[in-house]
Amino acid sequence: MDQQLSALLELMPQRVRHAIQSLSPGQCAALTELRLRVNRPCTLTLAGETVFLSSQGGATAVCDRPVWLSQDEMDEVYLKLCRNSVYARAQEIGQGFVTYCGCRAGLCGEAVLENGEVVGFRKLSAINLRIAREQRGAAKELLDVVLEKGRVLPTLLVAPPGCGKTTMLRDLCRLLALRRLRVAVIDERAEIAGEPGHPFDLGGVTEVLSGLPKAQGMELALRTLSPQVMVVDELGSEEEVRAMLGVLNAGVPVVASCHAASFEQLTRRPQFQMLKKACVVSRVVVLEESSLGNIKEVVRLEEGYDEVDFHKRDSLLLHGAGTVSDPGRRAPLSDA
Repeated sequence: MDQQLSALLELMPQRVRHAIQSLSPGQCAALTELRLRVNRPCTLTLAGETVFLSSQGGATAVCDRPVWLSQDEMDEVYLKLCRNSVYARAQEIGQGFVTYCGCRAGLCGEAVLENGEVVGFRKLSAINLRIAREQRGAAKELLDVVLEKGRVLPTLLVAPPGCGKTTMLRDLCRLLALRRLRVAVIDERAEIAGEPGHPFDLGGVTEVLSGLPKAQGMELALRTLSPQVMVVDELGSEEEVRAMLGVLNAGVPVVASCHAASFEQLTRRPQFQMLKKACVVSRVVVLEESSLGNIKEVVRLEEGYDEVDFHKRDSLLLHGAGTVSDPGRRAPLSDA
């Protein structure tokens, strides 16, 4: 059992700990999510399948002896996840989660609003704990796509939630650092690098900025860390995309992850449209959903940038807006 899972179990009621500690080593390694529920069965996600925690120990596909939490037990787990200070975690809670030892805990319940913004939760009904792990070698195939003739290509890593994007980025940082590249990781929620006492190995020459918004972190890292490559997880807002454009315009490649199940879905997201119009992303890597480390498709966008008006391109890099046609071609992984 790895240290992240062990740290989470310290927060759990005894019967939850007993059930998980009764899992086989192989089941523990395949565990990606633990879902705690009030007065409803607690479940695990094992190798992509949902199973029920059993009061007899372990997990089963049949919900005959389920484990569940009382409201008081759920509130106690929540407080421990917040390290006994809900106020100190207000920024994360407003986004619907808290992070503990690099593991994200998604919150479900009755939201508390102030001026239209989420400021907390009352009567939590469920907590979804995503188990962060270090998987050495997971990004070997990705490295061959991202690194070309010793140069890192600006790349988007694409998959639905829970398919291993963060795990892949974590190992990619380590592999790039082994090649003595100065890597700057913008880790807003301490999910890539982990937290003090429970860190992940990102390599000896990797610098990590955590606890600040990604857009601000990218700008700060560019000014102060002189990175040769920047890594960002879950690129989302327009502000973050504009910050990424600023980094790329300064000559620093960025490898970022974002949510989409396919390249076609990605193209419908306005954030990607901004990047595509600026002609700055070289590769889009679509991950297999069922197998960590495997790549389903590589889209080579740089092959369609040959005829771009680069005066217009520079304006797009600076301002993140404009109109540039993208005759990009797609290539299968076997041609990469």
